[in-house]
Amino acid sequence: MPTVEFVPDGKKVDVDNNARLQDVCENNGIGLPFACKDGQCATCLITVEEGMQNLSPKTDAEKETLPAAGATEKQRLACQCSLKGNVKLNY
Repeated sequence: MPTVEFVPDGKKVDVDNNARLQDVCENNGIGLPFACKDGQCATCLITVEEGMQNLSPKTDAEKETLPAAGATEKQRLACQCSLKGNVKLNY
């Protein structure tokens, strides 16, 4: 069972494989904000401190929005990610 660690919240959450990160945040009181929820606004920009390989591949929306938002290689949009292993996230 994958574990997600949210650095700012000091929480570790066990999740089902392929769980949507947005659902994990909303169901566990994580302070990460979400606005459009479809990968267009970059409100839910996260920094992956560990476990980038354990996130789903970038969606087409991320491929457009991340560069426009000035994101680094270690950043993703939480609304577009599913989990397949342990990750440590900051925002």
